Amino acid sequence: MEERRESITGVVERIVENSPLLKECLASGVANYSSMARMIKPVVDDELGFDASVESIKVALVRLSRKMSPLDVSSVEKILGETSIEVKTRVTVITYDPGSTRDVLRVVSGVQGARFLSVVTGITNVTVMVGDEQARLFTEGVGSRPLFYQGGLTAIVLVSPVENVYTPGLIAYITSLLAQTGINIIQITSSYSETVIVVSPEDTMKAFNVLNDAVSRARKKSGLRV
Repeated sequence: MEERRESITGVVERIVENSPLLKECLASGVANYSSMARMIKPVVDDELGFDASVESIKVALVRLSRKMSPLDVSSVEKILGETSIEVKTRVTVITYDPGSTRDVLRVVSGVQGARFLSVVTGITNVTVMVGDEQARLFTEGVGSRPLFYQGGLTAIVLVSPVENVYTPGLIAYITSLLAQTGINIIQITSSYSETVIVVSPEDTMKAFNVLNDAVSRARKKSGLRV
């Protein structure tokens, strides 16, 4: 019996560790343990291979919460309080396989007067974010077909102090806010002083309001002008 209890505890800890929302609820002491236990029970059962009781999962959650400290978001809020938001509409996201990187960069070098242009090269792909009006330059100038192509999107650009590079949890905090309101992030990049979040046009106003409210709250707490 003790062996099962330890197994349940381990599985519950992994589930919570992999979910920022659950982790924050437990750490801040606002969790309804019974409701949370019922919610994660199907995942717990699937990983354990047997039917765990809600009560045993609840006990594991209570024990875990006692070991957790409230999350310190003061540094994140400080950055948000000094962040400005810009919205770029009519943006196209194009993703190619890595073999097309040279062609993509060649096209980028010839682009002039772009109102929005961002290129992210990774291990398995290279992604271009560009204004709809210049997307054709890439579809015609790059030899291979894109892995992903979608136009008419919105890029929400958060311009923050450079300290954002050294602030743990900033991106997680932002994405959690959007996830809680059901907003899907199509593309996200973070660099020296900018975080670019691409969403569908249907989610534009909701995403902007969520982020703008977070910035406004942060400014009020730090005494800055809203």
